[in-house]
Amino acid sequence: MQPQAFDTYAKSYDEHFTNSLIGRAQRNQVYNCLLSAFKFTDLNVLEINCGTGEDANWLFKQSAHVTATDISEGMINAAIAKTEKNKATIDLHILKAQDIQKLTKPNFELIFSNFGGLNCLSQGELIEFKMACIEKQIQTNKLALVIMGTNCLWEKLYFRIKKDKAKMLRRKNKQGADTVIDAFNFKTFYYSPTDIEKLFEDQYKSIVVKPIGLFVPPSYLEPYLLKRPLLFKFLVSLDKLFTRFSSFANAADHYIIILEKR
Repeated sequence: MQPQAFDTYAKSYDEHFTNSLIGRAQRNQVYNCLLSAFKFTDLNVLEINCGTGEDANWLFKQSAHVTATDISEGMINAAIAKTEKNKATIDLHILKAQDIQKLTKPNFELIFSNFGGLNCLSQGELIEFKMACIEKQIQTNKLALVIMGTNCLWEKLYFRIKKDKAKMLRRKNKQGADTVIDAFNFKTFYYSPTDIEKLFEDQYKSIVVKPIGLFVPPSYLEPYLLKRPLLFKFLVSLDKLFTRFSSFANAADHYIIILEKR
């Protein structure tokens, strides 16, 4: 992956996703899942692929001790600015997900990655990330990973209507889908919950799997929903009803999987 793509994107990321209707709705789903699974007061949390620091600042507000990393210097600079504005205390580092064992803090009770940050890693890199997690966690510590799955129904429907077969099937591509951000090319790799469970099963067991954005669609459909606020509100209410059903996780835009160290 080319961090330069995200250095540039950092300037507009909050406008395009964080502060969008769809971004806020999907992020609220993630937060509700986290709040039902963890007591954050004094919890040592490491966030991977922290982006502009939105989640790191939210974790700080929950009274967690937060360390956050990202491979992109532009994203980390945006996160620093946001952290200073919020008067938060967050330990921020420019660091690859696979290199978190280099952090000096010995143990993280929760390692968290939101909104497909780990989809930038190939299967081999994901295994490297797992090995790094093992070094930074002890028994019963947890991972909470929000990942783009392989069978998003919204995406298949949208690109079928557009008659774009390549994009309709891109999440099925085991070699990774070509992705372009600000003229920089890189691969995006999609993983089902079963894929993640198998990759981590020797060291972690899956305890929670939930859909994120089953009815609320991917963010590229924001312009359509901006004109239809009642429809959007209805989709949000449907997501609240269906988030409990793990069987729908891979059909959503994202899913959250919580893994516990054996």
